[in-house]
Amino acid sequence: MSQTNVFEKYKDTFAGVWSLLTYEMWDSDGPGKKLLYKPHGDEPLGKVVISGSGYLSAILIPPSVLVPLKSSDTLMGATDEELARIARPLSAYSGFMTLHETDQPQKFVWHTKVEVSANPNWIGKDQTRRVEYFENGQGEKFMTLNPVKDYPLPDGRMARAELKWKKIAL
Repeated sequence: MSQTNVFEKYKDTFAGVWSLLTYEMWDSDGPGKKLLYKPHGDEPLGKVVISGSGYLSAILIPPSVLVPLKSSDTLMGATDEELARIARPLSAYSGFMTLHETDQPQKFVWHTKVEVSANPNWIGKDQTRRVEYFENGQGEKFMTLNPVKDYPLPDGRMARAELKWKKIAL
């Protein structure tokens, strides 16, 4: 992997608004991998916005937790149970990203230096993703993101996340 930040070279490729298509947890990478879990179900809800200067903002939440609050019209008035239902599966962070080429075409690694996050343990640290960019025959643009670290499943097993995104706006 190159140590040079190549975001400027690829900013037209990555800058824009991306919508989450799939969020899946796998037992491994490569051929023969087995799907273990879909943390946000079959229709996950998420957006990544990347500015032309490389600032990234990401938010992901399962639609199943977005039922109206019964106790209040505001989060401040929500019950602890309602807050836990919403906050536990929420992933949100932002910060400047750097993009690095790999030895494979259309495959990159990006690091986001987290400035703001729903998880305070991420602040000041890097969130690193392996990225594969591709287009289909109709001009639609997609990317697959794989965090470099494994994540625990509800049953305690460790799994590798794979998130597929479609570019929906510049």
